[in-house]
Amino acid sequence: MSNSKAKNPVSSWIRLRIRLALGMLFNLAGIPGLLRDCNYQAGVADATIKVRVRDMFTIVTVNGFEIYFHRLTGSIDGVGVMSDCKPDQAPESVLFHEPSGSMHQTLQKRNE
Repeated sequence: MSNSKAKNPVSSWIRLRIRLALGMLFNLAGIPGLLRDCNYQAGVADATIKVRVRDMFTIVTVNGFEIYFHRLTGSIDGVGVMSDCKPDQAPESVLFHEPSGSMHQTLQKRNE
């Protein structure tokens, strides 16, 4: 029984060697790696990965933590934290009333 999707091991090995050689050549030349927009959900590590390619930066987000890569050099330009919260949805501050007497006085009484 033959599987039409089975790959020839020799051609797979040749493609792998070509990709490895090109990767080494690109690294020597200082050419940054290429990424494209994608989303990935890793079940084993419970991680959500998102890649967004923009004009100046490629942004890789892992579980809400963003890493900004310069588009032309591939170097890290900064990091950030992604938030789904919009300004009009931000939770309001809760006002706590200060108890009678200052905290300093309360602590002093406890230590006496």
